[in-house]
Amino acid sequence: MNILFLEGDMSRCGGTERMTSILSNLLVTTHRVHVMSLHFQGEKIAFPLNPRVIHHVLRCQNGASNILEVVRELRKFNRDHGIDCIINVDTGMGIYGILAAIGLKTKVITWEHSNFFNNWGSSIFPYLRRFAAKFSDTFVVLTEKDKRNYVDYIRTKVPIVVIPNPMEVHEPHYDLNSKTILSAGMLVPIKGYDTAIQVAKKVFSQRPDWKWVVCGEGPEREHLEELILQEGLEKNVLLPGNVVDMSEKYQNAAMFVLTSKTEGLPMVLLEAKSWGIPIVSFDIMTGPSDIIRDGENGFLIESENVDAMAEKILRLISDEKLRKSFSDKSVLDLQKFSVERVKEQWETLLKNL
Repeated sequence: MNILFLEGDMSRCGGTERMTSILSNLLVTTHRVHVMSLHFQGEKIAFPLNPRVIHHVLRCQNGASNILEVVRELRKFNRDHGIDCIINVDTGMGIYGILAAIGLKTKVITWEHSNFFNNWGSSIFPYLRRFAAKFSDTFVVLTEKDKRNYVDYIRTKVPIVVIPNPMEVHEPHYDLNSKTILSAGMLVPIKGYDTAIQVAKKVFSQRPDWKWVVCGEGPEREHLEELILQEGLEKNVLLPGNVVDMSEKYQNAAMFVLTSKTEGLPMVLLEAKSWGIPIVSFDIMTGPSDIIRDGENGFLIESENVDAMAEKILRLISDEKLRKSFSDKSVLDLQKFSVERVKEQWETLLKNL
């Protein structure tokens, strides 16, 4: 097939860009694959693309908010390149990809990367989500819980298919002597790093010999730096910025902590799991409970419960045997997220369009 991934900006170091890179690199072994960025504000593509994946940037950069102009250019692209299938990377892209395929033989898949209730603070996004869920040819979600959300709240005849994010399976590497807590993700409010700093205050008041490294970049940096200074945590909470290759960070971490307010299926948890890292996470609506077995290879904490999260982190810090046990059991459920299995699910979906 001739496939077009429609993405926001492949120069960003975000989860959708990471997944677009991974999936397009998988599918290009059996299909012809294009990736179209609606914007391109960075200097280079953030995550590597296979040389056979063809990256394009929308020409009407100043018109990316003009739906008709974007659709007009995409329709021409579809015809000129004989696109068989558009994959809208996230529901916000749906309106462009769906309108650009009207009257053409091009099929449309919309790929949800968050969950039904996350509207990114926008009053318009719920309408974009409903539009995509009603008028795509297939709608892909990350978890069974989110499929149920779509079934319950949107009356649609469009097939809703569950395909999780893929992860590479590594030989587990766990440093039992590490004194580093790790988090990763864009520095945006939805990731809850302000809450992480409150947790850190409680943890480091008892264990100042440990540190918490938060990898990522974003508009919240200045605010978070101010909070860190206010709490006197500048020696313990570190913000190194974007780290494209996180493997070294995972291998040097004692545990991974997720403080997000909402997620789809967080890639960072899957990666931590693949490296054998114990995980502590808020038990938000979708994501963590699909990855963590509470009390077996990590802890699920009531969302926003700062005291409970600090207590579980301190428990892991003080109990080396428990950390080792969680690490040994990180392999539980790994196979359902394997690259091979996820590629097979996408191939089946494309075949049956």
